Amino acid sequence: MRSQELKEGTPIYDENNNKLALSRNAAKEGICQVILSRIGMAAPGMALTPFVMNHLERRGTLCRYPWLTFPTQLGLIGLCLTFATPLCCAFFKQRAQIPFHRLEEDVQCYLSEVLDPNVPDYVYYNKGL
Repeated sequence: MRSQELKEGTPIYDENNNKLALSRNAAKEGICQVILSRIGMAAPGMALTPFVMNHLERRGTLCRYPWLTFPTQLGLIGLCLTFATPLCCAFFKQRAQIPFHRLEEDVQCYLSEVLDPNVPDYVYYNKGL
């Protein structure tokens, strides 16, 4: 889905939200951060649910009421996603920064020419959710 960003780059901005150029390195970093965010959203439900289900099975609850298995799993996963999704969106903000020296050489040269005395230490990009 984001292959176009990898080919052409994602827009980078200065601290005043003025578009400067397109950067493929910023796109790569943004996609990696989104992957970590998505893993963080799914991990609690995948890690917590088996422990709770195992506990209920050992107590005998699921042996007496086997029809509770599916609704319990669904409820636990839904509960985890309800809290994990907003937390991960808060931890991994949409606007990310990248140091100027980590941009591609051609982008660095272009920005050095355009912003001659005012080359920023960091540029910003929208990494998505």
